[in-house]
Amino acid sequence: MKNLLLLTLLFFITKTLAQSQKKLILINDTTEEVVPFANILFSKVDYKGTSSDIDGAFYVPKTVESITISYVGFETKTLRISDISSQIIRLKPKASALDEVVIDGENPAHRIIRKVVANKTLNNPENLNSFTYESYDKIIITLGKPKEGTKAKSDTIREKIDSIMKGSHFFITETLAKHKYLKPRFSEDSVIATRSSGFKNPRFAMLANSFQPFSFYNEHIELFETNYLNPISKGSTRKYKFRLKQEYIQGTDTVFVISFEPKANRNFEGLKGLLTINSNKYAVQSVDATTFNSGKLDVTIQQKYKHVDDKHWFPEQLNFEINVGEGFGSVSYIGKSYLSKIKPNASLNKKDFPFVSVTLPENAGLKDETFWKLNRRDTLNTNEKRTYVFIDSISEKIKLDKMFDLLPSLMKGRYPLKYVDIDITKFFIANKYEGYRPGLGLYTNDDIFKNVSIGGYAGYGLKDDAWKYGGELLIDVPGKKEISFSLKYMNDLKEVGTLSDNRFNEVLSFRDFLASQMDGIESYSITTDMKLFRNLNWTLGFKTTDVTPLYEYMFLNNGNPVTNYTNSELNIGIGYHAKEQLVNSFGVIGRMPSDAPILNFLYSRGLGGTLDGDFSYNKFRFTLDHSFITKGLGKTTYRLDLGYLDKSLPYGLMFTGEGAFERDLRFVVRNYFQTVTPYEFLSDKYAHLFTTHNFGRLFNNKGYLQPDIILHNNFGIGSLSNPEHHQLIGFSTKEELFLETGLELQNLIKLPLFDLGYMGIGVGGFYRYGFHNLDKFDNNFAFKYSMGFSFK
Repeated sequence: MKNLLLLTLLFFITKTLAQSQKKLILINDTTEEVVPFANILFSKVDYKGTSSDIDGAFYVPKTVESITISYVGFETKTLRISDISSQIIRLKPKASALDEVVIDGENPAHRIIRKVVANKTLNNPENLNSFTYESYDKIIITLGKPKEGTKAKSDTIREKIDSIMKGSHFFITETLAKHKYLKPRFSEDSVIATRSSGFKNPRFAMLANSFQPFSFYNEHIELFETNYLNPISKGSTRKYKFRLKQEYIQGTDTVFVISFEPKANRNFEGLKGLLTINSNKYAVQSVDATTFNSGKLDVTIQQKYKHVDDKHWFPEQLNFEINVGEGFGSVSYIGKSYLSKIKPNASLNKKDFPFVSVTLPENAGLKDETFWKLNRRDTLNTNEKRTYVFIDSISEKIKLDKMFDLLPSLMKGRYPLKYVDIDITKFFIANKYEGYRPGLGLYTNDDIFKNVSIGGYAGYGLKDDAWKYGGELLIDVPGKKEISFSLKYMNDLKEVGTLSDNRFNEVLSFRDFLASQMDGIESYSITTDMKLFRNLNWTLGFKTTDVTPLYEYMFLNNGNPVTNYTNSELNIGIGYHAKEQLVNSFGVIGRMPSDAPILNFLYSRGLGGTLDGDFSYNKFRFTLDHSFITKGLGKTTYRLDLGYLDKSLPYGLMFTGEGAFERDLRFVVRNYFQTVTPYEFLSDKYAHLFTTHNFGRLFNNKGYLQPDIILHNNFGIGSLSNPEHHQLIGFSTKEELFLETGLELQNLIKLPLFDLGYMGIGVGGFYRYGFHNLDKFDNNFAFKYSMGFSFK
């Protein structure tokens, strides 16, 4: 009875609210697009009113007799409510200049922008100690907007696609989630429900606000690894053209609408659009920004803020639109995020947050239509409803759910079959010693054992005419600690100077092709990886290896010549990722890219006498990777690399291989010396610093010639005790500081790629100088190429 009364009361309240307000939607009379952030005035006496939201919608109380609608770029419109017969109100566009207006020697927009900048720390929601909120997210993938010059051709093709798609989009997904944040870096997105076209029970969730910054207050807005200067950053008035376009009263506050775009004589990655600033704390009330001169990738950000608890400005709606490509091949990725139940400074502590920031329960994809009708922000339009029906019908025919089940394995480098996975990383390996090495790897999957995999691989080097093979037992321990065990046998190769017997399983680098000094190894190892603490990963392992140098070499050990040897070793590794954010992507735990510091430490203890081990020693390796932006100057990336070995050991266990110069393979390789041959130096103690500074498109931000200017500076020093112990092989040492500088022009030549972007070819010149300068100038200089992809 109580439940019935409660439902009746809720129904009555909902009906009463609906009858007391009238919902209207503003659209552009020319483009049919919605008009967000327009000012709607109810009364000219007390200045009461509202503004349209990101969807162009607003509500008018029944007691209001007339409204006045105004917005930048549109004709002001006054309407009597009794004369409005449709929910849709059309606004006619009008031309609007973007020139600066100067009054009494100063642009009035500059005064407002400076106040916004001065209050950024106060208004930035991410400076709150904590907060929680819920969000409804909707993402649509559909045909993109054609650019000028492609319209006639694309219209015909679009008509054909529309006739097939019957007005539906390519994809739609909806997600309902709870979010919480605790300063400085703890966050969790807990998915309540998710629904995606084509999938009966999607085991993934896509959040609309993950593709844009949560707030518009950072000095740079990072979009697809490009950092755009924020128009409300310090000193932005020197680089952006601002104009006060509109000023009106809203209740007791004044609202300023300011246009912005990069100045013509300034060369930087910028945005253009409109800012709405509220005089209450001079906070951003809304922003509509688009990337400026961004090539084949256009990104639009729309954000609307509201004053929560009469204290804090907080995002209320977050939209984005990504248009990739141009013409009939263009695709639009549209996301809408609606925030509710916002609680600033909620009571939270770090124990409330799991290691993985995005959590997805098993039944999240099984909510019925009744649930979604009650919880989605708005009803689906006709095209969105058609998308579910049309894509679901196609999915049934092509078994899309089963195809999507391949993703977790593919992300691990495997192709799943019944009972076994094919290790696709073993298909093809290439280096200077083996030439090309075709191979095959097979591992059992969950069809046989859950969380246990048994497998092996084999490959044949076409240049050295030799087989390599190995086997492995993998055990994953379910739980939050991400604990795994590996028992492995290998009869393979190991490049001298490397710390891992598994080099070819790492991310492919041009440096892999240069490997020529190899040790033949037969190795047994046991390793465990775990995550005991937040931001920290631990590795503990033991291995014993029989080593056969595959180059002319002899090591003098206490005066006795040694060629082949056995090495038994205990390894302890610690990895620290500052500001680490882990996500569960399609069943695979991954780490979000970050410029924050990454520290790796590895300690190896040689166990002489254990399983016939020949050497006792202590070896240390430490690396620090970090990137940061210097406003107006670009992005600096560096790696500090330190190594220490307390004993003289055979060549393959020493530190070498830091060079990447090879006349036949002239490619720039990050974090290596570009003018040093692969094994030129040998050390038992060293310190290296590799730095790059990307100035961006420093000289030209328009046209076809738009190279990124990158300055390289690399430094190294080291020492070698008892160099006489290493016989029959040539090497140098770095007791004096090694210096190397280079200039690289990335994307100097750009080749169109499928109408989506460009394959860039760059060039670089590097020069070694100082103590290690060689006699001939040509030997000190290295000319290299680089390759990459860009949308611009």
